[in-house]
Amino acid sequence: MSHQSAIERYQTLTPGSQQLFEAARTIVSGGVSRGTLAFAPYPFYAAEAGGATVTDVDGNEYLDLVNNFTSLPHGHGHRPTSKAFNQELTASSAIGTAHPLEAEYARDLSVRYPSLERLHFTTTGSEAAAFALRVARANTGRDRVLKFEGGFHGCHNELYQDINVLPALAPGAAIPSRPASAGLEPTSTITAVYNDPAAVAEAFGLWGGEIAAVIVEPFLGNGSLVTARREFLEAIFEQAHRAGALVVFDEIQSLRAGYSGAAGEWGYRPDLMAIGKIMGGGFALAAFGGRADLFEVFHRGPDPVLQTGTFTAAPPVLAAGRAAMAALSPSVFEDVSGRAGRLRDGLRREARDRGVAVHVNGVGSMFNVAFTDEPVDSYRAHRAADAGMLDEVRLHMVNHGIVIMPRGTGCLSTPVTDDDVERVVEAFGLAISHVREG
Repeated sequence: MSHQSAIERYQTLTPGSQQLFEAARTIVSGGVSRGTLAFAPYPFYAAEAGGATVTDVDGNEYLDLVNNFTSLPHGHGHRPTSKAFNQELTASSAIGTAHPLEAEYARDLSVRYPSLERLHFTTTGSEAAAFALRVARANTGRDRVLKFEGGFHGCHNELYQDINVLPALAPGAAIPSRPASAGLEPTSTITAVYNDPAAVAEAFGLWGGEIAAVIVEPFLGNGSLVTARREFLEAIFEQAHRAGALVVFDEIQSLRAGYSGAAGEWGYRPDLMAIGKIMGGGFALAAFGGRADLFEVFHRGPDPVLQTGTFTAAPPVLAAGRAAMAALSPSVFEDVSGRAGRLRDGLRREARDRGVAVHVNGVGSMFNVAFTDEPVDSYRAHRAADAGMLDEVRLHMVNHGIVIMPRGTGCLSTPVTDDDVERVVEAFGLAISHVREG
């Protein structure tokens, strides 16, 4: 079965979505406001969702392993989360005054994530990462930020750099950042090679006295889930603290690494953290936090840091996030992570049995498929994988009722069962066979 026939099959299954997409393009540029939702030939349009299942406008059901790009820990319509949201909504929405839920949920999070001695809520992860850097600059009196190739930290100008930008950097390299979008202002951000201690040393050798903070994902959420090696993270802490810079962990996706996030599970204590996604339980909520002394800049001196945001810490959203996280106990994390591990093993087995080279990365409840015969442990290796093969396999899986992200990443929610895992593995094997036959 060829890739063209897979497209034709998709179009046969989703005529209503095709019609809606064509109509949307006449008013929304590109058809959708979120670029990550677009894929060829067009995205399907959802009608409803429940648990781990999404139903489109044509009545097709899909096992959802996207989970709104990792933000739904319990899938769709989790009853405790929905109940908490609706109960609070009857009392208040965004009422524009202080509310006790803010401090209550903040204390919950500080217990789960010990690095968060103080924290502030935001609406999005992009805001959380940007404010964490603002705190770092205010405390150090410096301007530059060091990030890593392939690291995605949201849409703000200083961080929307070197994401899906080629050519890949040479080993040991650190350079002035390259914008990943048109329309960005010039920035002083520096980019170095992820997972490369020599690149960290190079950056500090060139700009050490100017760097306010190093921001790093414990794994590259948009880059095949390439996971940070211990020697890389240790080099970041050593070089940054020696030079007087701060270390920021972007745990917006990596809260899925375990009950205490990647930092807690791996034994690190970053100066600052940005968190989001699952902590909102499916609603728009994020936060930044860290050492208590660093947050004195919000109420110290003649020029304190100011944070605003009309819908920041809206009470119904706080209630929903708090309920969702309360349902994520250590045993729940262990169950879901174990199921994800079995899924990763099954994907490897199906590819191996069909003579296809694949590398499956993953942490906690997450997995990523890359078609390559080399270990995917760097941004360079991530970009060298066979993207065309991934596109074809993914579309065949959609036709079999399984949805993963266009970049090959997926994540499990708590409603996913062992039978669902077997279904995904089987669909993956069938998709590979279809592509090989084509």
